[in-house]
Amino acid sequence: MKIKKLKIILTMILLLSQLSLASSVEDLVQHGNSLYNKGNFNDALKEYNQALIDLPQSLEPKFNKANCYFHLDDLAHAIDLYNEVAADSKDMKLVEKAKYNLGNCYFQRGSKQKDSNLQKAMEDMQTAIVCWRSALEINPENQNAAKNIEVARLTIKDIIDQINKQKQEQQQQAEKQKQIQQKLKELTEKQRALAQKTQKTNDRIKEGQIGQQQAKSSFKQQAHAQSQLKAKTKQTLQQMLQQDPNQPLQQQIQQAVGELEQAIGAQSDAEVQLKASEGRDAKKSQDKAVEHLEKALKELSGGNQNQEQKQQERQEQSQQGQDHNEAQQQQQEQRAAPVTDATVQEILDKEQQEKRQRQVLQRGSYQKVEKDW
Repeated sequence: MKIKKLKIILTMILLLSQLSLASSVEDLVQHGNSLYNKGNFNDALKEYNQALIDLPQSLEPKFNKANCYFHLDDLAHAIDLYNEVAADSKDMKLVEKAKYNLGNCYFQRGSKQKDSNLQKAMEDMQTAIVCWRSALEINPENQNAAKNIEVARLTIKDIIDQINKQKQEQQQQAEKQKQIQQKLKELTEKQRALAQKTQKTNDRIKEGQIGQQQAKSSFKQQAHAQSQLKAKTKQTLQQMLQQDPNQPLQQQIQQAVGELEQAIGAQSDAEVQLKASEGRDAKKSQDKAVEHLEKALKELSGGNQNQEQKQQERQEQSQQGQDHNEAQQQQQEQRAAPVTDATVQEILDKEQQEKRQRQVLQRGSYQKVEKDW
């Protein structure tokens, strides 16, 4: 009898302890919410963390903690927490909010990547749509999720247009480089041929086949040809330097430019030496010009091949992404993740402000979304 009474007392103590703990956790969450609503996200995080220490299985502070991370722009932590909430919660309303917010997370991350990696930006937009669709499956009346899906679709269309524009520009650049390569080949052949003429004149002088006056006339003609060849080399150099000022020169092109500048310097020396009838020195300068032209061609050819290879790899990756898009969406639905009580409008507004600061035009429309609290 005494044992039974003792068990009852212990059970009551345990229940009271749990009630007290639950009350303490609720107070921490409410205090955290108050701080959150004031925009004190770091302080709110401390309250939610303490609540989770006291009651680790509680999902509400975990969800609120994810919201804080979202507003602090720590999307990786926010996504992880939302995924946990969506996976562990049996409250479908909370799951819906987690998945809806996860869509906002991926949308924001994709928006940030539009200036650096269009392919990843598009993938994040597609994942955002998957998350919002998951929210709609739980609650078909979630109009905000439906409208956000349309926003993301328009954004994806814009990204695809930019990707296609980049491909077109890359193709034009590749064609331009091929044309320059062809000109470098022609310049190299002409410079080599001119060096052979100079050597032939030197040999005829050495063998006594021509006199000083005739040699001077030959060198004068070769100096004129060297001047014309130098002018064409300069034109080719200018063509190599003509590109988007916002895009730095590729390493291979930079090296090719350097070789071409040295070739022009050697051509100038050869021209001066030919005018002075210094045939031997002129031949040495012409040989140097040929050497630098060949190196420039080699550098440019290597850079063009690397560019074509990278472009082909990007196209293959893009095609694979499109081919497996539906399968990826199914997988993403199974591990659907979340975000905070932010909105697509807030995300786009923030991106527009940042882009205006960088003087970059931001396109896109957006839909205001209610908070999740």
